[in-house]
Amino acid sequence: MSFEKARLLLREAEADLEAGCYNKCVSSAYFAARMVAETWLKVRGVKDLPRRDDKLANLLRNMKLRAIADGLMALYKLRKLADYSGVAASLEHAREALRLCRLVFEELAYTT
Repeated sequence: MSFEKARLLLREAEADLEAGCYNKCVSSAYFAARMVAETWLKVRGVKDLPRRDDKLANLLRNMKLRAIADGLMALYKLRKLADYSGVAASLEHAREALRLCRLVFEELAYTT
């Protein structure tokens, strides 16, 4: 887990948006944001990271990072839509996923 790998996933999500691969964009944005959050927590000494998305969000919320926690949960919902539903992600879904992912990056990766 690293910030560099998360940045790579973010760049791939941006490229997927440009290529019209909205499902891939949403999924990559989710994984990039989750990786940033997990890396940020590890740097701060958290040893046992929750595997479940809601538990990870609760941990961040308890650390007074409500916007990050809410963003991660919104990304998780978008990822479920893109990866598991019978509905394809739209351009709007992909743009929203990238917006949320960038919010997580701005708050965590670029401030470390």
